[in-house]
Amino acid sequence: MLLGVALAAIVALVGVSLALRKSLARERRLARTDDVTGVRNARAFYEAAATEIERVRRYQHPFSVACVDLGHRVGDELLRAAAAALRGALRATDLIARLGRDEFIVLLPETPADATRIVLEKLRTGMVEVRAGDGRQLAVSIGGVTFLDPPAGVDDIVRAADERIADAKATGHPSHTTWNAAPPPSADGR
Repeated sequence: MLLGVALAAIVALVGVSLALRKSLARERRLARTDDVTGVRNARAFYEAAATEIERVRRYQHPFSVACVDLGHRVGDELLRAAAAALRGALRATDLIARLGRDEFIVLLPETPADATRIVLEKLRTGMVEVRAGDGRQLAVSIGGVTFLDPPAGVDDIVRAADERIADAKATGHPSHTTWNAAPPPSADGR
């Protein structure tokens, strides 16, 4: 009888332990997911980008980011539609995250400049289909940066992407640049 009670208690503890592990895994996932769009959030992007920087330091492979700014305050339905359009234009290995209210950033591992320009065009094409509730097209700005050398940190990635968005807004066209972390040459060319 005592053995049966002890066995039942062990089984119950194992069940509780498994439930807690499952709950913890769910909470970790939710802590890195944007609740409106279902894509990753800024925290998840910063973690993945930091890992990518370390990978680039070790293997010297380029990586790129693309940034998409929806242009003005948009509702949740439009944010979800934009996230779906981005997912449809990207590889499974690319990470999409919502950085701000109307801004998404995409981490493109192992992606050189020529492939990034193709991705930017796919994103532009996909976003053309996303319409506001009244049918008008969004004023989407798209920018991309290819990193040949690892930036010092994730903030450098975000800053470079923001610069490309500003350029895209000014020109009305997707903007891309290749970023090299080496210091610029001095005035005398050395």
